[in-house]
Amino acid sequence: MQSGQISAEEPYEWENSLIHSDLPLYDFEWDEFWPRGYSSPDVIAGCESRVAFGDWQFTPNPADEFAAGTNWYRFSHYGVFHCATNIRVAHELDELAGVDFSRGFFAKIGNAQKDGNRWELWVLQQGMIPGSEYTLMARPSGDDGLVTTFKVLQSRCPKSKLLEARNMDAWGTAYCKINSRRELLAFSRRMLAEPALGTLSRVETSEKGPETDASDPSQMQIED
Repeated sequence: MQSGQISAEEPYEWENSLIHSDLPLYDFEWDEFWPRGYSSPDVIAGCESRVAFGDWQFTPNPADEFAAGTNWYRFSHYGVFHCATNIRVAHELDELAGVDFSRGFFAKIGNAQKDGNRWELWVLQQGMIPGSEYTLMARPSGDDGLVTTFKVLQSRCPKSKLLEARNMDAWGTAYCKINSRRELLAFSRRMLAEPALGTLSRVETSEKGPETDASDPSQMQIED
């Protein structure tokens, strides 16, 4: 079976291995790292983002008959002096307010070609100590406006990068260890050739307030 094709004769195995790095791979020196700080003559501090804040829904690929179902994400501002994204995840929209949050960032890590079209490759880099976890994502190139949807890619970890403890009975311990930007970009390009896990898109909901505001930089600044 060729990579990126689903055969009716042979069951396709969907994979979503946890990707982890010992230290965060992307930081504020990376040009496409969001949210990030900015200033102007009349602004002491502020944060801006190419990725919209608010409530997002993950919808699995309908071809994946064993998918766990939809998930909801809430991405919100951490603050104006130290920029970051607060990340909440729940199975239902009305559960988001009550779950613990982690912090992370979005990063555009490169570009790739698929079926003659150009794509941007992105990651959600989640957590800082000990290291970070990554969700691989992609979107068609050409739109430089506010990002409101991604294709979520699979993570079919190479055996050389897969770590797993022995003798742990049924408890899962496996994860994909990637510790360089070059390796993560190459991995993302390979995963773009596979069917996507699903779509992650911002959804307008009835929730209001700073937790669900779109990432308008003018809403997150302190004026002089």
